[in-house]
Amino acid sequence: MLMNSLRGQLLIASPDLHGPMFARSVILMLDHGAEGAMGVILNQPMKTVISDLSGKIFEDEFEWEKPLHLGGPVPGTLLVLHDIEEMADREIIPGVYMTIEASSVQEVIRRRPEPSLVIANYAGWGPGQLEDEFGLDSWVTLPATPDFVFWSGDDDLWRVVTRRYRASQLSQLLNLRTIPRDPSLN
Repeated sequence: MLMNSLRGQLLIASPDLHGPMFARSVILMLDHGAEGAMGVILNQPMKTVISDLSGKIFEDEFEWEKPLHLGGPVPGTLLVLHDIEEMADREIIPGVYMTIEASSVQEVIRRRPEPSLVIANYAGWGPGQLEDEFGLDSWVTLPATPDFVFWSGDDDLWRVVTRRYRASQLSQLLNLRTIPRDPSLN
């Protein structure tokens, strides 16, 4: 059974998901359909910085001490999530754009936009695989926002979105029209 597309949603690992790659992960879903699903983990920065790629993956030399993020276990091309519409290959959610074409990725990196995430690899699921994982209660979803995609807060992104998800579930249960940004302040 195919569920509605999760493109533009956050896939949040349940507390019971203990696999080394996905434990406490927050994934931005880039595609989801009958052929499968694809997303990138937002909260796995690596010790590698973008400057380390200079002269290796890219011909040009450049300096940028921004961490590279690991998007998942599937090898893939480098991609950048950013807010520069004219440099985008496509819009993921309003205000969040993706660039994946190699020369365009290099140009985006040359501009050093903030906010942005530079991501290597991705998370992928074959047809029906993600739906099966939902049946095992491995994931929950929440609409993605630019604030979550480019999270720069002091608190752990997984904790923040998990609290937000729980607050939205409580709101639905109680039939509330609005919920405060931080329900803990009530």
